[in-house]
Amino acid sequence: MRFDLIANFSPGETIPWTRALEMIREQTGICEQAGFTTSWFTEHHFAHNGYMNAPPNPIQMCTHIASKFDKIRVGTCPIVLPDWHPLRVAEDVAMLDNMSLGRVDFGVAKGINERTTIQFNRDADRRDNSKVMRLYLESLDVILKAWTDEAFTHEGEFYQFPVPGWKETNRFFQPLDPKYHAEDGEYKAMYVHPRPYQAPHPPVWLMSNAPPTFQVAGEKGQGVISMAAAAGRTRACWEPYREALSKRENRDVQLGEGVGVCTPFYVGETQEEAEKLIRPCINAYYEFLGGSRPAGEWTKHGYLDIGEEMTSQDEDGDWFDFLNKRGIIVVGSKEFVIERFAQSQEALNLDHLVLMQQYTGVAYEKIRASWDRLCEHVVPHFGTQSIAQKRELKDA
Repeated sequence: MRFDLIANFSPGETIPWTRALEMIREQTGICEQAGFTTSWFTEHHFAHNGYMNAPPNPIQMCTHIASKFDKIRVGTCPIVLPDWHPLRVAEDVAMLDNMSLGRVDFGVAKGINERTTIQFNRDADRRDNSKVMRLYLESLDVILKAWTDEAFTHEGEFYQFPVPGWKETNRFFQPLDPKYHAEDGEYKAMYVHPRPYQAPHPPVWLMSNAPPTFQVAGEKGQGVISMAAAAGRTRACWEPYREALSKRENRDVQLGEGVGVCTPFYVGETQEEAEKLIRPCINAYYEFLGGSRPAGEWTKHGYLDIGEEMTSQDEDGDWFDFLNKRGIIVVGSKEFVIERFAQSQEALNLDHLVLMQQYTGVAYEKIRASWDRLCEHVVPHFGTQSIAQKRELKDA
């Protein structure tokens, strides 16, 4: 099984970012020694109340961590593409890929935060979800073409490259290259540099829990990382992905191959200690998430499995018990955590975990101890190679 991490950055606390960076480096170091594949970094902005005290720039964070470690990969989880200029993303991620000698995983998403995104781009207003989805997909298309086309052009709903009307007057470019300039000097195609270190470009990961996205990703040979969900919902995403990727690659892709699950976890000294410590954090976090979606998609009803009815016990109980019952969180002793991961491996062929501990009010020493227990007791039980990594070693 592949293990990745999103390091704790102490949400809910206003601490110096120099200290947050120390913590992130320490957690990444623990996981690199344990054989983790990728250290992922999220993107959040304008945390005036300190709750999402997360890095605002995942590319910048990846650059920092890649410079401090030699083995572990770095990933954006995600870059919220509608909030960025796609050519800047193409340049910056390709530069990072060269700096790290090909240790980059490129994760992208449409984004969910209505308050934040319009501060960067009026076209990215999440209140028009259809428009934002078109902007997101076009931005990704621009980036991939910029990485792979020697003479790059694009004309879409939101962007046109090169911007028409520019005629080259700089004598340095004489004689004009016909691949990039018309006879009258108009700039007609672009070369975006540097080219990525990985060929043809870093692995692309979409962040989504929507079955149609999984199918499209499979058709294009991209990976998908989703938030943990009930087993039936997970399978409903993974099956169309497996079928699409099998058809694309003309081979029998295994269920679980190419997809990852982002899972909140905690490994405590005992089951009682873990649940007592993390219960209020889970309750607060999922109340926060539910409040971020005006249409109520992230209420408890949104986490029910396919065909499952809400019981009065579920409705009246807290978030911790509701999610724990469905395996969406994994909190407990080392024995419990091993058992839960093994159950998912058996039921779904779970192959790739992205683990995080974004809990408010929990001392960093507790977070650090949980990572230590995970790496010492849980990870060795499963190993650290995914189906794809094993296949690559076999082919080599």
